[in-house]
Amino acid sequence: RLTLNYKQLPYRVEYVSYPDIAPKLKELGVRTTNPAPFIAYTLPMIADPSTNPNGKPTYVVESFDIAVYLDKTYPAPKYPAVFPLGTRAIQKITSDLFMNEVGYVILPALALLTARPGFLDERGREYFLKTREEYFKRIPVDTSIGSKFWGDAHEKWSWFSEILDLNEEGPFVTGKQISFTDFAIGGVISWARRVEGGDMRIWKAISEWQGGRWARLWDEIEKLEKDSTEVI
Repeated sequence: RLTLNYKQLPYRVEYVSYPDIAPKLKELGVRTTNPAPFIAYTLPMIADPSTNPNGKPTYVVESFDIAVYLDKTYPAPKYPAVFPLGTRAIQKITSDLFMNEVGYVILPALALLTARPGFLDERGREYFLKTREEYFKRIPVDTSIGSKFWGDAHEKWSWFSEILDLNEEGPFVTGKQISFTDFAIGGVISWARRVEGGDMRIWKAISEWQGGRWARLWDEIEKLEKDSTEVI
């Protein structure tokens, strides 16, 4: 959504329950993404309407591929570029590095909260619990703030922050220009805030890390969310 908001492209959102994702995407002929042994099909996905009234939409899955497609189909200067010129490959490397080595390290602290009653629809909740039984068994016993788990997570985020400090100025991955990897980081923060809810103790802790770097980035991401082009 951040890419769509940034490019000021109008869109509608359709929510799909967990057990319906694979059947729906198979029906549409969408490729698998296989991010984990127990997951073959994932969202987000976009359906870009054809310019031909009788044509089928173009379906694209995975955030990076969606951003590449949108930059090609709705190019600058009419629409802001998500990948500044010459940065697409390095942003792929950087965004994957963040997600795999930094963003996902907080997942165990939040995974069980996703399955709490009332957060997902009941069918989705049952499916989520059933398909992740083995994963839940591997979650550390203590993922609370102040635990060893939390200290290790802090070190990972600190390491990534030190890399970004090489820019010397600007809150974004490329310095002063917001781009795709910032959206990837913002997506993790948005997910964490939404899953945690309540007083958001986890997000409050992260927001204070590295001198408030992630809070400042989130402030910029929120501006895009407030200027959403979603059609309700």
